[in-house]
Amino acid sequence: MPKTHHDVIEALENRLINSLIESDKAVIYSCLHDDIIYTNENGEVFKGIKNLQINNGDVLKFQTIEVFERSIDIFCSVSVVNTLEKRTGYYRGFYFDATYRLTRVWKFHSNKWVLIATTTVLV
Repeated sequence: MPKTHHDVIEALENRLINSLIESDKAVIYSCLHDDIIYTNENGEVFKGIKNLQINNGDVLKFQTIEVFERSIDIFCSVSVVNTLEKRTGYYRGFYFDATYRLTRVWKFHSNKWVLIATTTVLV
């Protein structure tokens, strides 16, 4: 049975979350557009893969990411995903354990879905 775009995005979301926990940069980068825009919970904006905090394990390291809610909406070649996630790990050497609301925007680009924007809000 063919997969729907919803199925593909859900699988990509799960793959991305697992790769963030495992710090698997090859898989992470395969999911991201080169010019991705990320806004963190402090309102800081990072543009482009090379400027993301995930590039340095001394800055950000996830231990767990648990998804409580997820909605996926498809608009032609764009998908908007809203999640409620509990995340634990280390940021700049300090342990964190918090719940976040995330919005991720995926775009069908060059025959594959890639993440083009993410915003994180502390709940």
